[in-house]
Amino acid sequence: MNRYKVKSPFKLTIKTLDLAGRVQGIDAIEFLRVELQYEDGNGPLFLARVRYARNGIEQEDGLPIDLDKGAFISTVSIQNEGLEEKLQEIGPEIAKIVRKDLAKHCQAHT
Repeated sequence: MNRYKVKSPFKLTIKTLDLAGRVQGIDAIEFLRVELQYEDGNGPLFLARVRYARNGIEQEDGLPIDLDKGAFISTVSIQNEGLEEKLQEIGPEIAKIVRKDLAKHCQAHT
């Protein structure tokens, strides 16, 4: 997991979790990584951003995901009803990967 600081009034740290090869892509979408937000001194926030490539080009806007619900919050940048349904089906899988990785990371530090 990579880590970097973000300029914000909330003192956030972003940690990234690689998704390449861990989540099957759909149509022209390839899932690259999840950016997890941590408030300094606390665990990860339940909202994260999934970075993805479309037709092999990483998109500037990621897809916000609610990790508790395993659901994408907004897929406005996709603008394809059929593809949006497929994204919502893959949301729980991404959330499961994140939870599993966080649990493994926590066990390593106990």
